[in-house]
Amino acid sequence: LIGFLFGIFDFYYQEFTESLITSTLIWFLVAWSVWLVPAIPIVLYEAKRSQDIIKSIFANILVWCVSVISYYMYIPFKLVFIGQPSMKYFYISNYKNKFYLSNLKSLTFSLISRDIPEWLVIAVLGGLVVGFCVSFSYLYVKKLKSKKK
Repeated sequence: LIGFLFGIFDFYYQEFTESLITSTLIWFLVAWSVWLVPAIPIVLYEAKRSQDIIKSIFANILVWCVSVISYYMYIPFKLVFIGQPSMKYFYISNYKNKFYLSNLKSLTFSLISRDIPEWLVIAVLGGLVVGFCVSFSYLYVKKLKSKKK
């Protein structure tokens, strides 16, 4: 659920930051650091609960993959039911157009076959790195604290 909701949130967040921030470096930091918001609490919770780095990494990868899928599957939903001025032909009121379904099918297929797999690779690799760093740090600090006692 967190991954699903975060994917939709990130859709609007990316639109907002693109229009607000002009510096590429600052935009890059702002756009990518938001992915730590669901990652850190989930990885910390899993590391605390299971005491296992691998399970923590997997939890993060799972949330990020669900977020990516949610992000890209929200696009056709938004175009059909909410609308977008530059793509009015996808809005549901145009369903009688003879190319409506083929255009929608083409868009959805493109998102599923090109965009989602590309970003799933990034979600898996990024989820692995972030999940490892956060869970390893937590478990290492916990281990150091227990030795001091």
